[in-house]
Amino acid sequence: MKCEIIRDLLPSYIDGLTNSITNEEIDNHLKECEQCRIYYEEMKEMNSEFSESTAEIAENIINDRSNLMLKKFRRIRIKWIAISCTAVILVVLGLFWISKMWIQLPYEKVKVEANIQEPITDTVTFDDGTGETVKSSGVKLTGKAGAYRFNYMDCRYKEITINGEKKAVAFVNCQTTVGDYIFRHDPVEAGTEAVWVQGGIEDKDFDNVELIYYMNKGIREIENASEDEAVKMIERYGILLWEKE
Repeated sequence: MKCEIIRDLLPSYIDGLTNSITNEEIDNHLKECEQCRIYYEEMKEMNSEFSESTAEIAENIINDRSNLMLKKFRRIRIKWIAISCTAVILVVLGLFWISKMWIQLPYEKVKVEANIQEPITDTVTFDDGTGETVKSSGVKLTGKAGAYRFNYMDCRYKEITINGEKKAVAFVNCQTTVGDYIFRHDPVEAGTEAVWVQGGIEDKDFDNVELIYYMNKGIREIENASEDEAVKMIERYGILLWEKE
């Protein structure tokens, strides 16, 4: 074979793509032709370097992709950790909120009856064995037939002119926490008696009380409201529980 033909076949020969007969012809030619043999060695070396370079580039590409995927995975993991932590914090805050946040119950939820409680003197014993005599008075709940239990009763006092007469009025509202409102609304037996002492109203005020209103709304605002505003609030939100005979 001519040298030009051999040199054209060398790339395929080096890559192992030629058949056995062609390989034999090329081998015999390389043994006899020094120039083609030198050309073959140079081409073989270049091919080897190119293969190594290509392999290195491929490896770098794979490593870059792996690093990219690892970084992406880390970002996703950090994101989900942040989301999980936020969710836990929100749950904890939510539980704290429903256990501490007070809401005012409308009358139809508690259906209480009330009158003024006579002053009661009692002795309170503390954990250290000491005691103290205390006097209490306030609004006495004489009946509870509503479906919702309550934890606390807010009680306010105000003197208001009603139908041209000055009246000393006590305003009450039963309250519970958000958590109890959601989870504890088992029926309460009618006639259950409970005494609630409110420190916000002095004994002398209770002695003067002539009316008790249950306020569905506005229990916290009525003390500071003007007489006209207070009368409107009573008409809108008030339910008469007791009137002095």
